[in-house]
Amino acid sequence: MSKTSDLMGLGFSAAQAQNIGYSSVAITAAGTTSTDATVCDAQNSFFIMTATGSDGIRMSASVPLLRPILVVNTSGSTGKVYPTTGGAINGGSTDAGISVAANKSAIILRFSTTGWMLNLSA
Repeated sequence: MSKTSDLMGLGFSAAQAQNIGYSSVAITAAGTTSTDATVCDAQNSFFIMTATGSDGIRMSASVPLLRPILVVNTSGSTGKVYPTTGGAINGGSTDAGISVAANKSAIILRFSTTGWMLNLSA
């Protein structure tokens, strides 16, 4: 996958580049539940997360279906990744987060209005 900015440099419109490219942003996890976790924006698809303890990030309700989202936890603590409010990851409980350990990553994909798939790195 190419960076969004590189695709725009090749002549793709911003909307096209965003849909097929990726852009990264640092995000600080916060809160201990889905409702108070830091919300990821829908403009980026690669999140560099820092977390302390049980802090978390929540996926945006604006993420298009079947668009992969990448999260890497570069902090020394485990962080949580939550689906959108009312959503479930891997068929689990509604609004439940998945722990991403320190120095690990996850690929997240929205496959329905409330359904999310998350694959953790080894």
